[in-house]
Amino acid sequence: MWTCSKCNRQFKNANQSHGCHQISLDSLLAKRSDLICELYEYLHGQFDFDAYRREVVPPDVIFYKSVSTFLAVKLKTKWIDIEFFLDYYLDAPIVKKWLQTSKKRWVYVVSIDEISDINQELLDWGQYSYDLITHKKKRK
Repeated sequence: MWTCSKCNRQFKNANQSHGCHQISLDSLLAKRSDLICELYEYLHGQFDFDAYRREVVPPDVIFYKSVSTFLAVKLKTKWIDIEFFLDYYLDAPIVKKWLQTSKKRWVYVVSIDEISDINQELLDWGQYSYDLITHKKKRK
């Protein structure tokens, strides 16, 4: 792991390109509606990752990291985008967009705008992404 001497963010690769901007979670949430804060706090409370850290960067992103980023939560005005990584192609109606980043890696975006959107399937994808990044799981 490499730690930037200017911002203290940690990265998998030495001298990894990044912006040295961080803000507190409180300051990010203070700029959001009660609904967005409620959605985020509920979502965060549903996660059960072993060891991770959160990095909050402007204007609206909360990165969940272990060895590297395994989940990103983007707080929009009327919804939240959740980005996660899988090592297989996922064809699901709730996926807003996806991008294949390598031969065996895809990043997916799911938007939520109400508590009922946070279901077990979404939480399982988040957990799988964590396991994938921390090398605890490989698809059979």
